[in-house]
Amino acid sequence: MLTALRLNEAADAQKSELSFSGRLWTIPAERMKGIDGEAKSHAVPLIDAIAAIFKSLPQFSDGPYLFTTTFGKKPVWIGNLVKKRLDRRMLRTLRALARRRGEDPSAVKMPRWTNHDIRRTVRSNLSRLKVAEEVREAVLAHVRSGIKATYDHHDYLDEKREALELWAARLQSIVDPPAPNVVPLRRAVQ
Repeated sequence: MLTALRLNEAADAQKSELSFSGRLWTIPAERMKGIDGEAKSHAVPLIDAIAAIFKSLPQFSDGPYLFTTTFGKKPVWIGNLVKKRLDRRMLRTLRALARRRGEDPSAVKMPRWTNHDIRRTVRSNLSRLKVAEEVREAVLAHVRSGIKATYDHHDYLDEKREALELWAARLQSIVDPPAPNVVPLRRAVQ
């Protein structure tokens, strides 16, 4: 959710791709989507929220993968079974929240969603946050075409860092909303 990467671009992360001192995650071209071998490596700024996730992971000496169930030998596989389990847990949580609000939990339904919806959500929120079109596309690792591809070779790294910081703050405000700043007034006693 923090990076807007495609699922396996994130799930296949390897130790060698990270530079904490350079605050950068470089995904090699072989792991990026591309047509006719035209994929390019993708630089993801390691903002604090992303770096914290990587630093919280267990360190395995058996293999290079960071998200793994095999001690680093293979990357984690997030297939249909995992997605169905996640959907069930999300529905259970939504129903518990409805119950807490005094609503009918059986009326809560889990809308259909795909992993790609996360990229769409990040892209839409970057638009709401007034991030420039070129930067939004760079964050999603969309390759420029036409005349822009010919003349604009800027990597937008600083701009992507700013955009991801804005998005991380927005995401944090959704997950942990700030306390209301309204103070109830007490009626004066006469």
